[in-house]
Amino acid sequence: MTAPLVRKAKRSGSGSFFLPLVACLLSLSACFPVPTLSPPPSPSRPISPSPSSSPLSASLPTSTPTPAATRTSVPTPTSTPAPTLDPSVAAAIVAKGRARLAEEGVEPLCLRWEDTDGDGEAEWVGLYLRPGEPSQLAAFVLDGETWHDLRPLKKEPGKKDYGLGEYPTCELDVRDTNADGRVEILIWGHAEASIGLLHIFAWDDGAYVLLAPFEGDAGVRLENADGDLAEEVSVRYKAGDGLVWEAVHTWDGANYGWTWERYDWLYLDRPHAYRTDTPERAVISFYLALDDHDLPGAYGLLSASTQAAQSYGAWAVGFVTTVAVEVGAVHELARSDEDTAVVAAQVRAYDNVDGRVIATLWDVDWTVVQTPDGWRLESADTAQLDQWESSYYR
Repeated sequence: MTAPLVRKAKRSGSGSFFLPLVACLLSLSACFPVPTLSPPPSPSRPISPSPSSSPLSASLPTSTPTPAATRTSVPTPTSTPAPTLDPSVAAAIVAKGRARLAEEGVEPLCLRWEDTDGDGEAEWVGLYLRPGEPSQLAAFVLDGETWHDLRPLKKEPGKKDYGLGEYPTCELDVRDTNADGRVEILIWGHAEASIGLLHIFAWDDGAYVLLAPFEGDAGVRLENADGDLAEEVSVRYKAGDGLVWEAVHTWDGANYGWTWERYDWLYLDRPHAYRTDTPERAVISFYLALDDHDLPGAYGLLSASTQAAQSYGAWAVGFVTTVAVEVGAVHELARSDEDTAVVAAQVRAYDNVDGRVIATLWDVDWTVVQTPDGWRLESADTAQLDQWESSYYR
C-alpha cells in the first residue's frame, strides 16, 4: 500500500480526520499551426530519360528473392503410459483389507489407499462411526497387519468432548498441507448444529501423532493467503449479528501458532446489515464495507461533520487501488462521555500497486461519536506497523 488507508485533513471545528490519499495527475497539451507549403513549379518541358539507362532502374537496387521456407519435421512426443495394476493384485489387496476390517468389527464410511508414512508403500486410511451415546467418528490407518488408531485429545473435565466428530461424515484428505516435506492426514468432523472440527495427524518417529486439533462453533477452513504453499488454518467463532471472529493459525515448522485475527461475515448473502449499535460494531462495519467494495456504505458510517469535510467522490478516489481489507483486535479503549468513545483496531490493507499486491498493517485508534442513527466514525490516529509484498493473494 503506497499510502495509509486514511490520512489527516483539516476541517472546521476541533479534532482531525484521516482521509484517503488522492493521487491526481494532470496532463497538458498544445496545438501548433501547420505551415502551408507551396507546390514546386512545374518544369517548362519534360526531361527525356537517357536511352542507355532508366532513372528508376539506376536509383533502386535489384531485390534479392525471398528464400523458400523449408519444413523441418518434429517428432511427435510420446506420452509415458500410466502403470497398470494387475487386477488380481488389486483384488487381493482389497480382500485382505476387508478381512482385517472384519476382524476389528469396523464398517468403514470411506477408505483411502495412500502412502501416509513415507515408506513408498500405500496404507489403508479410513473413517468409521464408533457406536455409543452419542456416537463418535473414529479414524484408523491399516499398514499391512498393523492397526493404528488416530485418536483425538481428551477434553478437560467439564468441557464437551466431540472427539473427531459426532456425525457419519467422510471428509478425509492426505497431503502435505503445511509444506514440511511429509504428508499429513486431515480429518474434518461436525458436531451439534454448526461446530466444525479439524484434526491433523502425521507419521513421526514410528507412530502417528496429532499435530493439532481445531474446533470452532462457526466452522474451520484452510487457506493459503501468502503463497508459501503452507496452508493456514482459520478457526471461525460466532460473534453475533451475522458476524464471525476468525483466529488464523500458521505452521512455524514445529507447531501451529496463532498469527492473526479478523472479523468476517457469517453468511455470504447480500446485502449485509452494517450494525452500529456499539462503537466497536461501527468500526467493524466500516472495514467490512470497504472489504465488500461497498464504498457508499462505508462513507455512510462516517459522521456528518466528517462527510462535510470531504465529498464522497473525493474520498472514494483514495480506494481505487484497494484489493481487500481485514480488521481485527477491535476493542474500546476509553469513553469520555456517553456520546464519544475511542476504539482501537488493527487493519491489514491489500493494495494493487503497479500489478503487485502490497500488504500494510496499521494500528488505528478511531474516535467514534453517537448520533440518532447509531455510532459514526469521526477521526482516527494511525501508525504503520509493517508492510510487505504478498507474492500470492487468494
